[in-house]
Amino acid sequence: MPHAHPLVAAALLVCLYSTPALAAGPMALSAAQEKAMGIALAPAKPASGAPLAALPGSITPPLNDRRVVAAPFAGTVTRIHVLEGQSVKAGAPLVTLFSREALSVSSELLQSQAELRVAEAAASRLQQLAREGVIAGARAEEAQARLAQARAMVNERRRLLSGPGGTSGEYVLRAPAAGRVAAVTAQPGGGLEAMAPAVTLDRADRLWVEARVSPEIVRKLKVGDRVRVGDISGRIVALGASIDPKTRSLPLRAELDTAAGLAPGQTVTVTVLSPAPTGAQAIPRSALAQDGTGARVFVKTAAGYEARSVTVVGAAGAEAVVTGLSPGARVATSGASQLKSALGH
Repeated sequence: MPHAHPLVAAALLVCLYSTPALAAGPMALSAAQEKAMGIALAPAKPASGAPLAALPGSITPPLNDRRVVAAPFAGTVTRIHVLEGQSVKAGAPLVTLFSREALSVSSELLQSQAELRVAEAAASRLQQLAREGVIAGARAEEAQARLAQARAMVNERRRLLSGPGGTSGEYVLRAPAAGRVAAVTAQPGGGLEAMAPAVTLDRADRLWVEARVSPEIVRKLKVGDRVRVGDISGRIVALGASIDPKTRSLPLRAELDTAAGLAPGQTVTVTVLSPAPTGAQAIPRSALAQDGTGARVFVKTAAGYEARSVTVVGAAGAEAVVTGLSPGARVATSGASQLKSALGH
């Protein structure tokens, strides 16, 4: 906010301080006086959590939400269908490969399909004979078991070939679930060993944040307490039990309510929160004026500015949570020292 010339501001302050009535109650200021004193206002907002600390952290995928898609057998990469950071749906093609093993599996699939047709015909015929009492029911049951085995063999070989193209030696790796591509290991024209990772997927709608916390703060926290990264809330899912001898800290992991605007590997500031008492209000930390007698803020009312004593529940980073204010109360976030002098506090 722009400030008036120092001489003008000084003259206004002298005028304010020379009026004894101002210290006895709310002090009314004109817009010009507010500008000269550099006053800025912000509303108090209801708070459910009190900040304990603001910590450096990093965004990571949830431990069990990362899926590594591997090739079922060795081959040469013929096409990459996705890029890092791209969102994909379940079943979407990721990588196409050519493999002699795929040709072999294709031949085995054709043979298994022929065996399945034979098993289906035999099972149907024996089932009919068993119903007519011509043969024992056990023979029909054995035929059903052979049919189930033949069907399982066909399904397994179809799964390995992952859709069309298997008869030509090509097979397609597909996304097992919807997510975001975290890494592409396969390269066009390059070889890929059997069971080697080709693509890594993360769930697109969930992220964690990890941070290191001092033992003093950990003692005040529990699993389920809230955290905040910018405007995104989350909850603690794990607190470490062993202190790192180098950093003298413990790991904290929290699951965020949304992944919007965040990406794995991103460095962020994590605010850890403890439950706040009923009626607690969040205000900018710069609004607090503290001395040996306690904490106060300067509130603008219809009658003017007045000092209000508050109890600080928690403060970290740029935020403080206090009791003693009404929701929506407009507090001075700058110019507090001038107001303090003018009101005689």
